[in-house]
Amino acid sequence: MDVHTGLETCTGCGRPFVEPVALLELVDEGLYLLALHCKNCDLLTTGVHEDAELEALEHAGERAQAEMESALEIVSVARFIDDLEGFAHALDAGLVLPEDF
Repeated sequence: MDVHTGLETCTGCGRPFVEPVALLELVDEGLYLLALHCKNCDLLTTGVHEDAELEALEHAGERAQAEMESALEIVSVARFIDDLEGFAHALDAGLVLPEDF
């Protein structure tokens, strides 16, 4: 099981759906006051975060996007296979004729 512990993890619901929504202030070099929003439970928080934390948040977002794209591709292939099976059954049953094309 993947355990999320970075900024992407919501302190309210514990889910990894947090995104930065505003840079509120540059506190110091490499320190930023940010507003963070959880897309799951709608919690809005603020806090001071370092460059490394923001970079980790960006990488977490990239990983999540790649996982979603992969899942979408799997669903697309599964639907295509289902469509092919339906077409094959229609051919076997004589429900598809050459003049249908």
